[in-house]
Amino acid sequence: MLGCRVFDKSVRLVSGSAGELVEEKVPREMRKRSCLKEEQARELARYAIRLEEHFQCPQDIEWALTEEGRIVILQTRPLRLEGTSCLQDQECLLEMGEGQRLIASGEVASPGVGCGPAFRVLSDEDLVAFPEGGVLVAAHPSPRFVVVMPRARGIVTDTGSVTGHMASLAREFRVPTVLNAGTVTQRIANGELVTVDAYSGRVYNGRVDALLALQVERGAFMKNSPVFKILRRVADHIVPLNLVDPQSTQFAPANCRTIHDIMRLLHEWSYGEIFKMGDMAANGSGMARKLEAGLHLDLYVIDLGGGVASSVKDLRSLVPVQIESLPFRALLRGLAAGVPRRDQPRPVDLGGFLSVMSRQMFEPPNLSVERFGDKSYAIVSDRYLNFSSRVGYHYGVLDAYCGQTTTKNYINFEFKGGAADDVRRNRRARAIAMILEQAAFDVSVTGDRVRARYAKRDAARTEAHLEMLGRLLQFTRQMDMLMQNEAAVTHAAEAFRAGQESFKVSTEKAPVDEAIVLRPPS
Repeated sequence: MLGCRVFDKSVRLVSGSAGELVEEKVPREMRKRSCLKEEQARELARYAIRLEEHFQCPQDIEWALTEEGRIVILQTRPLRLEGTSCLQDQECLLEMGEGQRLIASGEVASPGVGCGPAFRVLSDEDLVAFPEGGVLVAAHPSPRFVVVMPRARGIVTDTGSVTGHMASLAREFRVPTVLNAGTVTQRIANGELVTVDAYSGRVYNGRVDALLALQVERGAFMKNSPVFKILRRVADHIVPLNLVDPQSTQFAPANCRTIHDIMRLLHEWSYGEIFKMGDMAANGSGMARKLEAGLHLDLYVIDLGGGVASSVKDLRSLVPVQIESLPFRALLRGLAAGVPRRDQPRPVDLGGFLSVMSRQMFEPPNLSVERFGDKSYAIVSDRYLNFSSRVGYHYGVLDAYCGQTTTKNYINFEFKGGAADDVRRNRRARAIAMILEQAAFDVSVTGDRVRARYAKRDAARTEAHLEMLGRLLQFTRQMDMLMQNEAAVTHAAEAFRAGQESFKVSTEKAPVDEAIVLRPPS
């Protein structure tokens, strides 16, 4: 063919008898022969032009020839031009911003360079407020971030996998993205101007113009194509999320308007059922074995498989060394560490004690006081734990998975109840929420109920947080009696963070309107 350069081809891959690929030598007379005839090359070029016109950008096309010589298009996608044109210049440019470097070891999920103010995302509400041109900073990646990707200049997270769902979405939207950056949420302040170099996995403080010269305009390569219009119409019935607050009265089947809404509703219902597993275990306690551990808990274990050593033959009791469930072992370490020493009894506030007594004596039984069973249950497997702690008038429920796959790991935790008045119970809930928020949980508080979630961290961090929750369950057992004023909320959180087993009651007098009055409710 005129103007065509033909290379020497010494080997080729052919299909073997069993369907496998086999490498073989090319016959000498064929080595410098063109793979395509001139008319085939022209036809392939016509296909390429039509595909580029249809998708409105250069295409990366995979094609094949049939045995009859017919061209078959296998796949086409946008040609990523930004990677090859600038990478040679990048190494010298990186040194220009060396002194401004904040993060130097992230993994590139989507290449590119972006600059903007850092915006920390902790919840769905933060996504609503995400600014145009911001850099999304989060503890871990989430497919929910797709709603802000069109206006994001970059994404940086503490953890994450380049093979995850969000990484794929970032590549589709061409958002420069660096994952698994370690301590980005601690090192980048909200509102701080940063430059994301998603070629080398680095993040710089301020605007680095030398790197921004490598920026490539994103654009919507399929925006006016027939395929895009069909997908846009279908996506309107799938993607938008309207049910964002499980505590709202609007969080109901009648208000589901998209498939995303239905999935969110079912997700919440499913967790609700999981949290009831301890109650189901109590009804079938014949399959449970008592754990002798000195934890001040009447604790029973139900093994789903792999949670207890296979050598254990006793069907009635266990000891901690016989537990093989990874998350349960971590929780037990925390429970054991939080047991009060005999020489340090828990402090008791007189006002709190009278509050507990007045509520039990004078409130009618049909009110919100609910006595939970004293037995606690742990349903376990080698990587799974569902733990229901019933102590007096409050309960804690923990559902967790802890394994080697970071994206599967999670901890869901609920705490509710108490025998004191509503004010003290709410204070305890807020103190617990403060402790969990400091430990990077996503937390919500409604009345005396705390709900928290910690997800997509590696096994070591997940274990550490389970251990912390074990200590917290011991720490909070009689906390409601000590919550005599607002200062106690912060004081309790600080005492726990300092590693104390409990905290002393403040000597400050509670305001008059919060004083405990021993009289029947009106």
